[in-house]
Amino acid sequence: MPHRFESLRERLLRAGVAPRHVERYLRELRDHHEDGVRAELARGAPLAAAHDAAWARLGTEESLAQGMLTRPELRSTAARFPVLVFGLGPALTWIGAPIALAAVLSLLPEAGRRAMLEAVFIEAFRALCFVYTRLLPVLLGSMALEVAARRRVRAPWPLVGAGVVSVLAGTVTMYAFPGQLGVTSSLLPWLVPFTDNLGPRDVMALGEGLLRAACMLAVSLIVQRLIRRLGSADTPRPAAG
Repeated sequence: MPHRFESLRERLLRAGVAPRHVERYLRELRDHHEDGVRAELARGAPLAAAHDAAWARLGTEESLAQGMLTRPELRSTAARFPVLVFGLGPALTWIGAPIALAAVLSLLPEAGRRAMLEAVFIEAFRALCFVYTRLLPVLLGSMALEVAARRRVRAPWPLVGAGVVSVLAGTVTMYAFPGQLGVTSSLLPWLVPFTDNLGPRDVMALGEGLLRAACMLAVSLIVQRLIRRLGSADTPRPAAG
């Protein structure tokens, strides 16, 4: 009865049980079910009756589910802390990427750091900035949405996390000239209005940044849907029985 196992999987995932525990549990149940079917067939039972008897021996879906749901240690970190994993996770990862890169560059000799500012490296740096501010947010957003979908997370936090990282990245502009690297944000001056050190509060620039953010979020949703569709196409349908 494959549909019964699928129903049990959905129930456990929606309850927050970690996917690795769910899959291991279902493998064990399938093994017990197949052993039961073989035992019934050996006794001369018809195939349909053998499946019914093997399932009855396992127990009801309610009893099988409760065996997992009564163990809180089996719940995934994402289910216990969705705000941290899906709400803040993508933004913290995006912010942490340049910090990690800066830490690596700080290990270079002084001559190497000066060479990074020479014109020969400017184009490569600009390409890296484009990847960081326009492509990485889409990747992080689609990954957060897909992981949440696989774990059956219904809360809005995955969408919030993807939106936050898109807004942060969409309102950021990184520039590079020989001897000078810099970052500007059209959002920060509005978030910290009591100082002008972060630049002018430009409504037009902010609007352009938010429009870019909306586009990146839309692309993240499209990419996640494509991943989901491709994954569904590659998953073989269980045989009836």
